[in-house]
Amino acid sequence: QANHLATYEGSSPSQATLRRSVSTAYYALFHLLIGEAALHRRGSSPAAQTGLERAFSHKLMSSSSAQFNNSHWKDWHAVVQPVPTELKAVAEAFFTLQQERHSADYNNHLLWSPIEVETVLATAATAFTNWFAIRDHPLAGDYLLLMLVGKQR
Repeated sequence: QANHLATYEGSSPSQATLRRSVSTAYYALFHLLIGEAALHRRGSSPAAQTGLERAFSHKLMSSSSAQFNNSHWKDWHAVVQPVPTELKAVAEAFFTLQQERHSADYNNHLLWSPIEVETVLATAATAFTNWFAIRDHPLAGDYLLLMLVGKQR
């Protein structure tokens, strides 16, 4: 959808369309991650999965991504774990895309070029690729849990 928005008006897209494309790219990654978290909760009803998805907050997801945007993460038992490259890249992309969405949605003085939007869309596409490469790693589950509950005591 984000790619479609960025290109359907041709070579001179409107600012509204470019902004919407940037916002859509962020929300695509947002919904991928909360959907993955809901899938980890096996055996729950569709209503319970929806409730879990609605429990995520953008702010907590951003701060959790900042924690995983490092080479190491101190796990729930205070053991330092190396963060796999792909997971670090997903966390960095989430944080970056959220910042770009804020700019697109709230900074009307900023003018977007199609090339800048292409860069944002490439960041989102790479995040999807990285997520599917790392999603079964134990730290990927920790990342999703941290996004829901925040940092441990």
